[in-house]
Amino acid sequence: MVIRCSDLDRSSFFYSWLLDLKIVEEWEEEEGKGCVMSFGENGSGGLLEVYEMTEADKRFHPAFRAPLNNDKIDIQLKCKSLDEWAARLNGKVDFEGPERMPWGQRWIKFRDPDNLLIAIYEEE
Repeated sequence: MVIRCSDLDRSSFFYSWLLDLKIVEEWEEEEGKGCVMSFGENGSGGLLEVYEMTEADKRFHPAFRAPLNNDKIDIQLKCKSLDEWAARLNGKVDFEGPERMPWGQRWIKFRDPDNLLIAIYEEE
């Protein structure tokens, strides 16, 4: 998964500190800078790339540089204990929940520095 951000330092700190992701690769070049973070041991749960483009980046269509309507995109992460996540997030980020959804899962929702919705949920 790749997330384009407006400020790499702010976003990489947010994801590594709040979600406990490990930065496994970083780079900086004329076109932009970014990092790759891993979910789980050695990326066993997947990888997240956070990328800050510069005006010099001509490799992508101009639409990629436009701000996203972040209400159409969200990250959903399944967890074992939503109560542990609620305790962990308390005082660090404003979040909604825990809330029981009509389909039986419990959810917590919050936003990243670029207003991207992140939802953490547990199966009941």
